[in-house]
Amino acid sequence: MKLHVAAWHYRARAIIQRVWGWSPVEEMVLLRLHTAPGTIESVASALSIPSQIVDAAVARLMQFGLVEVQVVPKPVLVTSAIGKELIHTDRPLPERTVEREMSISLVYERAGHSIFRRRDVTLDSTRDSSGSVRMVGFPKDDPPETDDTMADRVQRLVAGQIRPGEWMRGIRTVNSVIEPKFVVFDLNDARDGVFPDGSSDELKAMLGEVIKTGNLPKLTPLKRREPEAFRTAFNPDDLVVGAEEHLDRFEQIADAARSDLFVLSTFVAGADDERGRENRERIIGAIERACRRGVHVHLFYGTTLDERSKNANAMEALRVRLTVGNLTRGYVLVHRDPVASHAKFLAADDGQGGVVVLLGSCNWLSSPFNSVEISGEIREHEASANLLDILRSIVGPLSEARRSVEELTFMAAELRRNKRTLRDTEAASPGRIAAKMTILLADDHERVLRSAAHDARERFVCCTNRLGAPMVPGVFNPAHVAGQRIADVRVYYSRRSGPIKPRHVARQRERLIGLARIIPVREPQLHAKFLAWDNDSIVITSMNWASQTGLAENALDEIGLLVEAPGLAVALLGKFEALLPVDARGQQVLATWESVELQD
Repeated sequence: MKLHVAAWHYRARAIIQRVWGWSPVEEMVLLRLHTAPGTIESVASALSIPSQIVDAAVARLMQFGLVEVQVVPKPVLVTSAIGKELIHTDRPLPERTVEREMSISLVYERAGHSIFRRRDVTLDSTRDSSGSVRMVGFPKDDPPETDDTMADRVQRLVAGQIRPGEWMRGIRTVNSVIEPKFVVFDLNDARDGVFPDGSSDELKAMLGEVIKTGNLPKLTPLKRREPEAFRTAFNPDDLVVGAEEHLDRFEQIADAARSDLFVLSTFVAGADDERGRENRERIIGAIERACRRGVHVHLFYGTTLDERSKNANAMEALRVRLTVGNLTRGYVLVHRDPVASHAKFLAADDGQGGVVVLLGSCNWLSSPFNSVEISGEIREHEASANLLDILRSIVGPLSEARRSVEELTFMAAELRRNKRTLRDTEAASPGRIAAKMTILLADDHERVLRSAAHDARERFVCCTNRLGAPMVPGVFNPAHVAGQRIADVRVYYSRRSGPIKPRHVARQRERLIGLARIIPVREPQLHAKFLAWDNDSIVITSMNWASQTGLAENALDEIGLLVEAPGLAVALLGKFEALLPVDARGQQVLATWESVELQD
């Protein structure tokens, strides 16, 4: 008897990289030439090693530009400027690499989560369960598989097939194929204990139960993994606060990039939008400079509420501007379709083997940069890699974004392979201290805010751009809970939306008298979204706490960072409050409500 089990057949090409380091002899030759320029014979004599070995070492060092020939006053070998910089800065020598492609054809069966090589199983595409065919189908509402979800499975399959010294850098997704299929199992073979290579214990148990009872299992949809905290390094200076600081950081990051620059903005301003034009020209100018240097620039926008294709048209106009004269053709990847996420990202290589990621409230391609914005700058390797994974998941559903997905995969893999210890990160970056970080998806925000309201012992401060229909359960009820125990409870906002009227806010302010302060700030507008409690804990996010509700079905709609480190909440509030209007006594001025223009 045959049993058909739902499965996914995935075909792609994996990029396998072999890496060579540098031998002690090569490093000794480099150091010798740095301190005493000379010839191959003189180096061989000084180090007491055969000249043939020195000859080979010098050839490899010259190939990477670490050694060069000095002609005047006489021909000698010397360390190049690049080699001297590496020696004096204690940076590692550049690795030597070679890549090859491996064809991947794997089958992921859904019942027991087994991963098979295609040649080891029989596949059938039929969905007809009539007659003698017994079938275990896909669960209802099961999310489809993507290149992103298949990445870990490819890693597991490839792990046993690569050679010593090799690692899987990523997947070439441009021509990948994912198809729903059914794996055909012979229950007679299963009864005799014969299973395909790669069969999981769960699959074997399931087949055994079918043989024993004759009942087919009903599969349940996959559940999303709960966010996990990880250790990282963070500096209070990594808190980017204020419009001008965001402009400066964008220019610094874009000007330092050498390979890839990614920008995800919820909206895109049109050429006819005069608000903040001069500031946006700084952003576009930095992008143009990156393109001219050969940096691949990947531009995305998030909103699906695009009346008259305003954002799509603005993105196309930006593409035309960046590719004028065909000088940057091939380096600009502008996407006209939305990614359906409110998250805001800026990510790029830092030109020194690392990656920098900014995540927060700033709409890079539409903001007039006259509001209070807050973002977190991430440079530690593991944290950056995890955020690149999130960005890849957001843009992955766009079929034309495969090039971008591929580069994000490669960048994250490189970071993990070259991961520094936290102690090394702290030593290389003075001011960075050990911290705990958790990446929050949309439906994680409410849980964290409520936990903070119950756990806070000194302060509870929430900033949201808008007050909307969910404001009472979303923010004001947690503020009420916190205010029953602690004195410093504040909710900052700048705008109302939806059905909320001034009287609704006034009613909540009266309800919270003596427990919490509701503080409207009209100028400068607060576009920042953050939560800070006690001295050490903050959340920086794209989510408007008081006007949005995060849904598990759209988990990537909002992305936040929960960071815990000594004094971090105090540092964030200090930077934030410095931008607010104050009176002579140092108290925040409570602005009366006036309408402000749409930005978020």
